[in-house]
Amino acid sequence: MERMETYAKKTFLALKNPYCTVNKVDPKVIDLVAPSLQKHGFAWYTGFKDTPVIPGELKERLKETGFLPHTADKMALGGRAVDLQLTNPITGKWMTGSSSGTALNVFYGINDAGIGTDGGGSVLAPAAALNLYGFISPLIEQNHMRQHSKASTDGILFSPSLGAITRDLKTMEQILNPLLGISLTEESMDWETGWEWKDVPRDGQPDIYGHREPLIEYLKWILRPGTILISREGPVDVNAMGDSIYGHFDEETKQRQAHSGKGLMRVVNMCGKSALTIPTGELGCCIVLICESKKEDIKAMFQKARTLTGVRSHLIERYFMNFDMYF
Repeated sequence: MERMETYAKKTFLALKNPYCTVNKVDPKVIDLVAPSLQKHGFAWYTGFKDTPVIPGELKERLKETGFLPHTADKMALGGRAVDLQLTNPITGKWMTGSSSGTALNVFYGINDAGIGTDGGGSVLAPAAALNLYGFISPLIEQNHMRQHSKASTDGILFSPSLGAITRDLKTMEQILNPLLGISLTEESMDWETGWEWKDVPRDGQPDIYGHREPLIEYLKWILRPGTILISREGPVDVNAMGDSIYGHFDEETKQRQAHSGKGLMRVVNMCGKSALTIPTGELGCCIVLICESKKEDIKAMFQKARTLTGVRSHLIERYFMNFDMYF
């Protein structure tokens, strides 16, 4: 009964919508909780970026595997890298976009998982800004997503990838099954041998906070099957705003944009790679693991992530996930 009350409070908070992060909520989702708990052992409320790009087949597959559709989440207008209508609750600054509402609804506990789209960091960066886990891969609904190619604000053509945001690694591992058909067990595959792990220097060449074009060339050159990059990035949108519209004017705005803490996470999707962001203890900072978009590489990347996870801030949990604060 106590558990069902928690699910109800998630929906009460979504309906109250105190942070204007929810466009639509389905209160009847609670009817799916008990059957899901019995069948899967879990029932995770899931938010979806409010965009027609996300196919209905994926939503249905997630629902059938315990990730229950709960909210349609607000996104940054025009897919912008910052959302001028939403606020990062920790910094008080504009929220990182464009899957801004999706990340925030996971952060506030309205949802346990969120599904967004990522063109140039639109899943990975919002997750990092809130010290959440983020994952993207072009393998998710690949044929469907190829139909939605577009140009970035700095003129780079790409097709967006779908991705997930969660508060913990275990939930992220569970969502891999409906997303990609990858099942991770407690037993570890032999990922330490036969894999090449490369650290990306924060100071040096390439400048991971510089222009996208050389970073795209770098990733395409250095990544091969069996190679996984480790990049330490952030703090995202803490010291400056990471937005190419703002940064394109002159050298001063360009330099300020470079201090936003968004590095290789901006080009992972543009290179057709897969990535997982792992939050660190510092605000807005993360470890970005990047690999080829092959299932064996993704599995190894997640096994490595198990050795890198930290503990979420107890103060953040106690304050922002206290449902009683809202009613």
